[in-house]
Amino acid sequence: MKGLGVLCLLILLMMWLSGVFVRKVQPGPAAEKVKAENLKTWKVQKSAFPFIIEQTGTIRGQTEARVASRVMAEVKEILAREGQEVTGGEGTSPPTLLAKLDDRDAQARLRQAEAQLSAAEKGITTARAKLLAAKSQANSARANSEKASLDFRRFEALAAENAATRQQLDHTRAQRDSFEAQTQAASREVQAAQSEIERAESMRDALRGSLAEARASLADTLIYAPFSGKFVKKMVDIGAMASPGQPLFLIETNQEPELHAYVSESLLPLLKGGQKFEVLVDALHRSFAGVLSEIVPESDPATRTVLVKIGLPADPELVNGLFGRLRIPQGEYRAITVPADSVREAGQLHLVDILDSEGSPQRRFVTIGPRHDSLVEVLSGLDENDDVILP
Repeated sequence: MKGLGVLCLLILLMMWLSGVFVRKVQPGPAAEKVKAENLKTWKVQKSAFPFIIEQTGTIRGQTEARVASRVMAEVKEILAREGQEVTGGEGTSPPTLLAKLDDRDAQARLRQAEAQLSAAEKGITTARAKLLAAKSQANSARANSEKASLDFRRFEALAAENAATRQQLDHTRAQRDSFEAQTQAASREVQAAQSEIERAESMRDALRGSLAEARASLADTLIYAPFSGKFVKKMVDIGAMASPGQPLFLIETNQEPELHAYVSESLLPLLKGGQKFEVLVDALHRSFAGVLSEIVPESDPATRTVLVKIGLPADPELVNGLFGRLRIPQGEYRAITVPADSVREAGQLHLVDILDSEGSPQRRFVTIGPRHDSLVEVLSGLDENDDVILP
């Protein structure tokens, strides 16, 4: 009995699987298709669109500066914050002070240079006084020498006529020679005083240069913004030692942003200076009108690309480092398009309704492509002259 029951169960299961207990559709003619009336349709045609090649790039500020120190000193204060707008003193407003460095050494050098210059100025004053005294003495000696020469010539004439003694003639000759020697000595004193003044003035000029250098070193302990822009990043902390040439801060301006893109060598014939292009910035969901400002005349042998720079309009949202796409038109292509609102989505599938040859609605699966305003490309699933039903 148990085996008979199992056998009956198996027979019933086989009958259910074969569809014995399911009601079948009786054979007969197909149901007539329902014809749709008063439907809005769209005649599928091919349209021409520009063929666009996109090249990726990065938004860069045309003006960017890594502000560095000119002197080695400890950072005492940082007065600017990241993200702060700073000015470079181009207009009436003073430049923004970014940081202060330790100025004790610079102050000491400045005081030393000022003291040395003061001493040199005093030395010049003393030398000029000596020069005046030497000139006065030289003038007096020259006058005495001239008088002694006249006396000698007069006694020489008298001696020739035996009106003066030999002793008198020798005396006037000795006076003449003595005053001439005094005149020469006074001239040497004048020359020595002039040389001393020249040396003192030369030293003064050198010390003036040292003083200017000391003042410049003191001024370099105050670091100002080089131009108006945004304080983007600080690369040093208070208490750190700043070295000459070491970047301390990054300043950028977005007044003249650019897109730096590396384009394929094959696209160079399509590019000309001053040409206008569309630039898409995905992060902003916006497009910008750009102008080709520069083509760097050098190709990367590894990637076979050339750097081009596209000037963009000033916009506060165009911050440095954003990803951008340069759209380069290259001819055109033809594609089937339909109104975007006629395409329905079912999961990952796209559907449209069309009118078949008998005027009845029929569902079609389609593959869509790029969108053009209110139209969308259909890559497969439709043919030209198909009538798409509009919602």
